[in-house]
Amino acid sequence: MGAVFSDGGGAVSRYRSQVLEVINRNALVSLALAKGFNAFLPVYDGGVDFILYNESTGDVRKVQLKGRWTIDQKYLSRDIWIAFHDKGHWYLAPHDEMASMAVDYGFTKTASWTHGRAYSCPRLSKQMLADMAPYRFQDLEDVNEAAAEE
Repeated sequence: MGAVFSDGGGAVSRYRSQVLEVINRNALVSLALAKGFNAFLPVYDGGVDFILYNESTGDVRKVQLKGRWTIDQKYLSRDIWIAFHDKGHWYLAPHDEMASMAVDYGFTKTASWTHGRAYSCPRLSKQMLADMAPYRFQDLEDVNEAAAEE
């Protein structure tokens, strides 16, 4: 399942944009809970929208929630994980690994990256889908069904 709630590409008010972010964050947190993570909200947004922590493994994910595959130079070397959706699926991947992949894709040679300091893709290519496969969450519907059965 992609974004749980989308504006259909039209103009979005600030309020509606904040509502969309909360709905999508909660969907992603549900997926993370199913993988054994707990979620924590920072007091202020300094580049981290929320933190996922798995007490069993000690894994910590500082998460930046995006509407699409996105890399940004301000996130380099900060151990940030980018959460995004594409074609009905949610992904959570290490930003710096995504930036390394972007070199192979040629994205770091674009004006968007060299001058704008960021790059995003509205849809994943076949190669990107393959590269992102290890970071794909199970479908939200499957998590909801499993929770309902317990």
